[in-house]
Amino acid sequence: MFSKLNWSFKTISLVTAAFLGLSACDSKVGEAPPPPQSQEFGGTDCLTEAKPVIKAFVLGDAKTEELEATWICIDSAIEKFKRYVRGRSADRYTPQELATFLENNFLAKSEDPPISPALQAEFMKVKLLFLGGSPNYISRAELDKILVLTKSLREITIKLNPYMKVLSLNWSVTEANNIQRDVRYFEDANREVQNAARTLAALIEKNGQTYKLSDFVFLMEEMGTFFKEKWEFPKIIARYMPLVKKVKKALAGGQENSITPNEWRRFALLGARGYVQYLRYHYFIKSAPETGTGYRLSYLSRTVEDVLSVFQDLVAEKPEEVVSRDEVTDLLKTLAVVWPEFKVSPGLVLEGMKVKALFFGGSVDSFSARDFETARLKVSRIKILVERFLPFYTIYGREWDPSFYEAEEAQRLFMESQFVLEATVREAGSLFEGTYDINDVKGLMREIESLYGGFAEKKISEKMEPYIPLVIDAKKIIFGGNDSSLRKGHWSTLLSFAARVYTDFLYYDYFLSERNLEEPLSVSYMSILANQSLNILRDLLAAKKASNFSAEELGKLVGHLGKVGLIPDKLTAKSIEGFVDVLVNNILVFPEQRIKGTLPNALTMGSVEVLRQEAQVWLDTELFISKLVQNWKPEEGLNTADLISLLEKEKSQVNETTPLYSGLHEIQLAVQGPVTHTVDEQGRLIISNRFVQLYTAKSLRQLNMNRSLARILIRSVSKDLEAIKTYKGASLEEIQEPFLKVFPALVDLGFIDKKSVNFVKSRFLEANLFTPHADGNNFASQAELSTLVGMIWSGVRINNMLRETLIQECFNGRQITNSDSVSIACAQKAYKKAMPTVMTATPEYLKFQKHASNEDWAVFMTNAFKAAGYQPNDKKEALIEDIALTPHVLQYIESVFARYDKNKDGYIETSEGLKAYPAFKGIIMDVAKDQLNSGKLKTSELQPLFMYILRYGKAPDGLAEGACFRYIWVKKPEKWNIWAGRSKMAEILGYIADQSRQGKKPSSQNNMGLSLTCDWLN
Repeated sequence: MFSKLNWSFKTISLVTAAFLGLSACDSKVGEAPPPPQSQEFGGTDCLTEAKPVIKAFVLGDAKTEELEATWICIDSAIEKFKRYVRGRSADRYTPQELATFLENNFLAKSEDPPISPALQAEFMKVKLLFLGGSPNYISRAELDKILVLTKSLREITIKLNPYMKVLSLNWSVTEANNIQRDVRYFEDANREVQNAARTLAALIEKNGQTYKLSDFVFLMEEMGTFFKEKWEFPKIIARYMPLVKKVKKALAGGQENSITPNEWRRFALLGARGYVQYLRYHYFIKSAPETGTGYRLSYLSRTVEDVLSVFQDLVAEKPEEVVSRDEVTDLLKTLAVVWPEFKVSPGLVLEGMKVKALFFGGSVDSFSARDFETARLKVSRIKILVERFLPFYTIYGREWDPSFYEAEEAQRLFMESQFVLEATVREAGSLFEGTYDINDVKGLMREIESLYGGFAEKKISEKMEPYIPLVIDAKKIIFGGNDSSLRKGHWSTLLSFAARVYTDFLYYDYFLSERNLEEPLSVSYMSILANQSLNILRDLLAAKKASNFSAEELGKLVGHLGKVGLIPDKLTAKSIEGFVDVLVNNILVFPEQRIKGTLPNALTMGSVEVLRQEAQVWLDTELFISKLVQNWKPEEGLNTADLISLLEKEKSQVNETTPLYSGLHEIQLAVQGPVTHTVDEQGRLIISNRFVQLYTAKSLRQLNMNRSLARILIRSVSKDLEAIKTYKGASLEEIQEPFLKVFPALVDLGFIDKKSVNFVKSRFLEANLFTPHADGNNFASQAELSTLVGMIWSGVRINNMLRETLIQECFNGRQITNSDSVSIACAQKAYKKAMPTVMTATPEYLKFQKHASNEDWAVFMTNAFKAAGYQPNDKKEALIEDIALTPHVLQYIESVFARYDKNKDGYIETSEGLKAYPAFKGIIMDVAKDQLNSGKLKTSELQPLFMYILRYGKAPDGLAEGACFRYIWVKKPEKWNIWAGRSKMAEILGYIADQSRQGKKPSSQNNMGLSLTCDWLN
């Protein structure tokens, strides 16, 4: 830029010198000059000092008095030139005559090249601008105009002189405490530059001359040749001139290559104000970090305001008063010529104009002066918003480190940043002017990708394609309407929620992502995050006119989530409908409201509070556990008695209505059973009555999760408020009803097999038979369900471990699915190999396996497989999914022995069987209800039947067995010799599974007509 200014003033000096060649005689310019000694003009010695003064002026070092003296000297020289010098014509001078005069009197022939005819012609075009007249000569009358012109130029240069360091990039901003003084100085320079541009434009304008921009490029090239310097500036001018032409046409109007008289003022101001914006950026934004962010931001906003003001003023004076989209396209295409990396298309411009309409308002077909005014008036507000934003930039940019602060201070700072971001973007949303169609995002991305190529193997536009319907439906749900457009009134709300979601993500990132989530402080942070997230959901509902999301609306969203892969895409419309129904009418509704029959069939404010309540129970209980165990070693823990004592003490210190009380009480219910249910470090349930177990940190946390799921289930389905309050639980029918609604979804997701319609019945019976609290009644209590959940988690973990060995042993390491088949022999071999390490949580089972013969263990496992779901066949193969429940079956067997094998000999003896009967009475009654109702079986015979099954592994069948049972077995209980080991228990479970699958009908010869139809293990 300095070289540009330096060149400009060299040009001025050269042009001026054309009028300064004076001699003491009345010589003609066209004649050969006399010898040098007789060719000096008197009174022009001052001209020899003009060049250093001009150079000093360009650098900003000239003194005002030196400039004044130079201009006086120039005026005097012109007067003498006019008086004494004559051309071939008495009243004019040709370009060649002037060139010859300059070459002979002012240029060194040995050093300076001649002034070419081309350069002469370009000078004459410049002469036309300021003096008018003919392009072929300068008249003597025009010399008088030069004197008037020099007076104007003198005034311009004298006023610019104090600021030339600024204009020539030789100035620098001083220390921050002097910034205001520097600002005032710079703005004074700004005013003078614009005044100079107006003055020069007026001087040119009155002569009524047009100038071609292409001529300026040629002038630059000729000047470079004349000065014999390899200037980059002419090349840069030539390169960017096409762009300058387009900018001139778009903003100043007219023809792109010509500046007409009435366009000079606009064009001159465009150049002056544009250059000032560059200077402002150079001094106050780019080159002056010591001025501080606040000042840089102020000047950035001031620069943007001025640029927009320039555009506004220029467009307002265009005849059309707009910059059309076609003009914008042409301008950008020209930019692509000078900057090859930049690519543009009419389609991209159209999409960009849609964004412009969003931010500036107006039409997508043009920029108007009003659009620029709208944008300019927003700059100061945007500056204020950015000033709020900047102090927390490192937090928003994920560059902050909360570990540098105390925990409370870090929380305070982050919460402040959350508030600032939400308030800032909410206010920013009010600056949006127009409507934007969500579908247009696709068009914008496609245009960008078509020009710049894909950014990955799959283009962003293709990735976002399935998300657009989700976003549109979400918009319709929240803001209403049936279209896909976001309107002016939507943006503040939308950006506010986006900011809150983002800061929740940041909260997790800063305070939870890299922390041990089992620490008390981490649990506290989880509680904060959960409540913040629920508040977002609550406020979303409040923003909706209906204050709820209907089941139909939620169903649409769930369907979209499947299409975009955020959830499995296998869910059918029927599955989604059932799932959403249970979600909003069972799980996310207060029991009191549900039991009264007031079902919202929608996600409501109450739904959010249900979520908050259940989350808080879990979190408060988790926090209690975290504080309790924070200094424990992994193997440390409390025995059952000590844990119950601790829970009682803690409960006495909190109000019964608090979430913590509920959590502690529900844990206490789970641990008060006759068998301790702890887990090892791998989460496997430890089942044994041979040693004292400790509730370790892992066990307590698993208990909290188990009791939470059980609590939610009961509160979601029970129709008896008293049963909920007393933790009595829910009946099979109460659980089955919502289960059948979600059954299609569970099948679609692959959680259960489509044949498992009796899944709930099976789990219900397991809770009432095999858990430590099993009582055999018609309810699954809080305690029973809590421990059942624990058994299920454990069984799943064990099955996953066994499956790894199964894959290696039977499938050569290839990946398998549940529908693959495996031979029973290979499965047993793989399980037997893996169990000594996988089943360490059930030590009594491992002892049984170790001492059992290969044949006995194979029979045992075959029965366990049948109980799990295997159906014997000629191929002796089982589906992977049919043996997946085998670990669960083994856990059930171990639970029976842990609870009832009081003498710990590995067998259920007669007295132990009698004690187990109350828990199994319910299942016996259910299986035999038809026989009981018909009178074929008496109630008094239920206990003998249970003991018979324990003894023989099946119910009596046929005439002989029936008679034996009724007339001998029932009559002589003292003869019962029960000795049921693990093999017998597996045999019983296998028998029940066989009966269930075969659907066996009572034999006509069976005096009792008894047939067990248990299907609860399948």
